[in-house]
Amino acid sequence: MNPHTLTRTAHSILVADLEGHGNVLSEMHSAALLELVDTFTGYAAGTESGRKAFPLPTGMGKTSAVVAFIAAMHRLGCVVPVSVAASKVEALCTLKRDLVAHGVPVELIGLKHSVPDASEPSTGSASYPIQLVTHARVRSGRDFDLFGTHDGQDRALCIYDESLMRADAFAFSALSFYASVAVLNIMTATSKEPLLPALLDYLKDAEQRIRAAVASLQDAGDPYSNGTPVQLGELHPDTIEGFKDLIARFGAPIRGWEQNLRDLLTLSQDSLWVIGSEQGDGIVTAREAVPAALRNVVVLDASAPIRELMRLDPSITLVESFEMASLKSFEHVEVNQILSPGGRSTISYSLSADRREASAVVREVASIISEGWDKEAAFLVFTFTRRGSIDLVAELRRGLQRAGIDVAAKTPDGKDRVVFLTWGSETSLNGLEHCTSVIMAGVLHRAHLDLAAMVRGQTGNPAEPTPSARIRELVESEIAHCIYQGASRGSCRRSEGGKARAMRLHFIHRDPAIKTWLDRVMPGAVWSYPEPRYLVKQRADGKTARMLAALLQHLQTIPSGTDEVSSRKVKQALGLPKEKATEHAFTRAGDLLCMQTHGWMKLGRGFIRGAAAHGFEVAET
Repeated sequence: MNPHTLTRTAHSILVADLEGHGNVLSEMHSAALLELVDTFTGYAAGTESGRKAFPLPTGMGKTSAVVAFIAAMHRLGCVVPVSVAASKVEALCTLKRDLVAHGVPVELIGLKHSVPDASEPSTGSASYPIQLVTHARVRSGRDFDLFGTHDGQDRALCIYDESLMRADAFAFSALSFYASVAVLNIMTATSKEPLLPALLDYLKDAEQRIRAAVASLQDAGDPYSNGTPVQLGELHPDTIEGFKDLIARFGAPIRGWEQNLRDLLTLSQDSLWVIGSEQGDGIVTAREAVPAALRNVVVLDASAPIRELMRLDPSITLVESFEMASLKSFEHVEVNQILSPGGRSTISYSLSADRREASAVVREVASIISEGWDKEAAFLVFTFTRRGSIDLVAELRRGLQRAGIDVAAKTPDGKDRVVFLTWGSETSLNGLEHCTSVIMAGVLHRAHLDLAAMVRGQTGNPAEPTPSARIRELVESEIAHCIYQGASRGSCRRSEGGKARAMRLHFIHRDPAIKTWLDRVMPGAVWSYPEPRYLVKQRADGKTARMLAALLQHLQTIPSGTDEVSSRKVKQALGLPKEKATEHAFTRAGDLLCMQTHGWMKLGRGFIRGAAAHGFEVAET
């Protein structure tokens, strides 16, 4: 192998492919792609090793670089086993067809999946020099002989598309677990199942141990930071499966609670930690997901500059040899942030309460589309997946139709003018670059306990501290990641001469500080904060901000087990005078509480902790 020739050949193929699809590459764009394929070459030649994350911006040809590199290896007669992992099977099917179109013989390419109607059939468990697998297979570790080795030797390189999270995190609310045990105890009181007494004894013993660990958090003086380990009773694997089958057989009487019980049983023999969070106490643990034996990995992660969870992994080195602003400027992208609550729980609670907030969200989106109907080529609308009876996509469709918008309209070339996506589809999805306006009716917020578990998994330290300030930073980091990836499905995904194509982004999120995160990956974007037409704008003057800080400080001192507190008691604890200006500041501060960020929300004449909220989602996980 001549490394220089391989790199130059791959780069030549890559540039020709991108320009053939209408891309105009800047000098820096071309140089970054050259560095990427040269990194691939280093692994193939054995001069590079370890795990590296390459943060090339979205839409700049990372996937095309994979095709070009493998095609160049074949063209030059280099036989080096490589695997490629992507999140979706269809993305791998497309990759296989692209490789074949570039002259790579189909008999050299393996594609394992279990999707019956995929556009390319699975090649099964046989190992191929070029092996394509899903993220799920890599994370399960079951097929390491496919993606990690070939003919008994380690593969020179695994190319992993999107963020690589080394651990799987597990977290659930202590309060929900207590309630689940109580429901099982009540609903099965007359059951004659012979295994039931043993199951209840085990769960009640687990509850006692968890409650004792929660109590120790308060004694430690910092319930939101370190946590405490808890060891549950020993169970044989067959007994665990028997218990889980028994829970499944009860069905309807405990529906909605059984998953908590099954989760605890699944994790019962792991090293568990009880931790506190502003959304309530919980049980967390983490397991290795990506096998440590998979040592040579290049991660293609556009979100790496802002995704703090990925950066916590000590096994990954971030490539930082170029400035993001020099690669892709967003000066033709308008970002319009509507300063109003946009988390799932806020919107879902409003829907379940009286539907006024939902109709406001629908009207807000309808007004944006109506105003841009004659200006924009197409609109991409993001919202949350359906949960229970709350279907925001259906609400949006009906609302837009009532506003006179033709949601079935097509562009001159037959594409949808109004496209709906739900969160979870914001990465690894192409083909929507005709959308010149992206609208986010709410953004994802990850649960505090989930993030605390991820911190422990990513660092490899089960005792890693997770104080509130650190969790809040991670919440914002993950929100920024979702917004950036969602926006990148639209026209700004494409770039010309180092500049993202023109696009308008509209999203609902109450905190203007999110701009500091997005500026890292969308440099040069033009920001504005338009007045919402139907939603309630969140305002925080100096007095309100100070009141919010005092309110949060007090709520954080409320011990575990107390999940509701009246406004009157809080005012008394803060020593607030009975004057109109102070009352107004207190009311405005309460309105600013965000369950996803702060763990508390205003409800009626008091405040409720996130874990105690019944009938709607606390946070996205």
